[in-house]
Amino acid sequence: MTAPAVAVRPSSAPSSRLSWPRAAGILILTGGVLLTAATALEIGTDVSTEAGPATAFWVLFLASTVAHVAAMFPLALGRGDGQGAVRSSLIGRIALLGFAAFFLANQSMYLLAAYLLPTAEPTAGASAFLFGMSAVQGVLLLVGGIAIVRARALTGAARWAILVLSIIGFALGAVINASSIEALTDTMYFVSTGAQIVAGVLIARAGVAAAK
Repeated sequence: MTAPAVAVRPSSAPSSRLSWPRAAGILILTGGVLLTAATALEIGTDVSTEAGPATAFWVLFLASTVAHVAAMFPLALGRGDGQGAVRSSLIGRIALLGFAAFFLANQSMYLLAAYLLPTAEPTAGASAFLFGMSAVQGVLLLVGGIAIVRARALTGAARWAILVLSIIGFALGAVINASSIEALTDTMYFVSTGAQIVAGVLIARAGVAAAK
């Protein structure tokens, strides 16, 4: 007697509604492209004083943030039936939705500290708070990535995409905090946004394995 094969439902199957892997992948891909453009503007121009680049940067940065936050909902909840990339894992859902909340907060605080209050000197307590917020964000994405891997809902390399993104995020944070070499920091920013683009493509093209 042979074991039954795992059925796979391709995310590209015809449907009147966008499948949740396609929706999540497109949002992550869009967020990655927009954040890459925003990062290039921030590095290559003076977005704090030049009106044109500043407007473009804010639009791209905020749009990328909204896209990444929105992507966590289909990943965590599927089509609203609670059967997304983590299947029935409550911890996975909380981690992905919690990441969305912390990511939104951290991106907003970055804009506030860097551009709205650029001359304010952060206190030791404020710096520790910001570091803690970033750390919690990274841990939540790591837990969500592990939950996705364990759930085996996404097929192929897409199953590992969020976990890899979380690891790259920790590497980026380590470089930002430990390195004074601007070129290295800039390179890591683009590695991170490039990884988001790749993850988005993989998830958008992924199939969904039938629950056992």
